[in-house]
Amino acid sequence: MGFSVDTRIILCYIESHIKEKHIDKEELAKITGFSMAYIREFFKKNTGCSLARYILERKISSSMFELIHTKMTIVDIAFLYGFSSHESYTRAFYRVVRMTPSNFRRKKPIVGKKELTAGIFGIGFLEKKEKRSDISMKGNYDKDHDSTILYNVPNVGFGTYGGCTPFPICLKACLDYLGEEVEYAFSMVATGAAFRMTWNQETWDLSNVDIYHTFESDKSYELGAKAFGREFELLGRNKDTTKEEFKTFIKKHIDEGYPCIALGIIGPPEACLITGYRKQGEILLGWNFFQNDPDFAANVKKEENGYFHCDSWWENTDTQAVMSIGPIEGQGITTEEILKNAVQIMTGRKEYSYCKGLFAYDAWLTMLKDQRHFSVSAKDYSSVLFEKLLCQTDAMTCLSDGRGSAADYFTQLSQ
Repeated sequence: MGFSVDTRIILCYIESHIKEKHIDKEELAKITGFSMAYIREFFKKNTGCSLARYILERKISSSMFELIHTKMTIVDIAFLYGFSSHESYTRAFYRVVRMTPSNFRRKKPIVGKKELTAGIFGIGFLEKKEKRSDISMKGNYDKDHDSTILYNVPNVGFGTYGGCTPFPICLKACLDYLGEEVEYAFSMVATGAAFRMTWNQETWDLSNVDIYHTFESDKSYELGAKAFGREFELLGRNKDTTKEEFKTFIKKHIDEGYPCIALGIIGPPEACLITGYRKQGEILLGWNFFQNDPDFAANVKKEENGYFHCDSWWENTDTQAVMSIGPIEGQGITTEEILKNAVQIMTGRKEYSYCKGLFAYDAWLTMLKDQRHFSVSAKDYSSVLFEKLLCQTDAMTCLSDGRGSAADYFTQLSQ
């Protein structure tokens, strides 16, 4: 169902402030240019629902995400969405859903992205998991606006879900948003990231830890989608790739309600989430591991809900690829496939200057024992040692996050 521009402004404002106790009526009146009395009348006429009731329903619908996809207590969820107590939240939840939050959590229904109107997506209760056939015509509507925003896509960063590997973190956030229940440990083993180890034997290389070294291609990214039986598309950047191609790719998938995972956008070519666009893709919104880092994000703005707002993403030469984890199209990965991939990844081998799998341990040890790598002038001592410390820390983190996730997965599997 499509709405007027003024109604869309109100819907976007509500989604951006959904976790606040009260919607700021003065600010809403200011951005629309109407009085609150007119806004209430206008909204009811155009949506068939009172503004107060709509806000309540959106708060309840959005709170379903935390009930299903997090271990937050119900009282913490109540406070997160601006309710004054567990009791007031429970009463409101029952009024909208006809069951209590605890019963809803126990039943574990499907909760994920839902189209509120053309160009605006939020969180809601879903009757079934989406299949490819369900959305074959989606995104083909004529839009009279230049933006699409997916609201309430989970934030990502180092430490999210207790993990440190950007792509599996972004993958889990995407799938949670799409209504899947995914363990971080599974996203690590399914992509192969849990088993990787790489060491460049020629230099102290900060890219050792990057997930694209896991296989000989972009297989880890593709496995992330295929592990859950989902459609996968990737557009890489080379000297002939244009900004328009990237914009077209992003708009296509965002318009269908699917977040994109990109490499770069802000800072290094690490995975991040694109959750919307403005001005036909000139401005991208989302979550990035470096959006609060002054070394990389000095000129990056923020949306009201915390999303980054970046118009210089193409000028960042570390923006290297964009990919989409799309609708369900088949069966997911099997345990046998995970085990075969693990053996392949951990097998000792060399690729150019990189030692991988079991060979990486010896290359790492050899470089640590070679005093020539630490014999530098006093002037350069701190900077050189700091770079090496970062490489050392990355390798240790790769192992602790990776092998720890593998242990969690196999423990759950054995149980």
